Amino acid sequence: MNYDEFNTEYTKVLDQIQRGDCSAASLAAHVVRLRKATEGIGTPAERTQISNDLDALGQMLDLSRRSNTEDVWTLTSDALRRATSGEGSPADRIARVEESISEITDLAERNPIEREALMQSTSTLKTLLASLKTSLTVDQPA
Repeated sequence: MNYDEFNTEYTKVLDQIQRGDCSAASLAAHVVRLRKATEGIGTPAERTQISNDLDALGQMLDLSRRSNTEDVWTLTSDALRRATSGEGSPADRIARVEESISEITDLAERNPIEREALMQSTSTLKTLLASLKTSLTVDQPA
């Protein structure tokens, strides 16, 4: 790839970002692809410009991951805190746990990079849910 081809590809990536059509994973793939494709560009000025442009994309990626991750984990933490609160009747607690599992699952669907970790956080809630349901059944007269 020469510098003009790089510039064309770089502009396409910027256009995708501006349109909102470029996820963090896609942006990371573009950065890797463009770095590999431009390894052979010879002039120092072009290498410097390419490096600066790709560093800027990398910074966008880091910012995207940081802000997205903070929001995801703040929301997850809030859902976990609500779900594990011991306040209320077992039926109230069951409803809160089920709601939190649903919230975290929806969040995982919107954030594929964090999906696995988010879904793991629901496993504790599912165990708590089963325990609460069992205690509700045991506490009710037959």
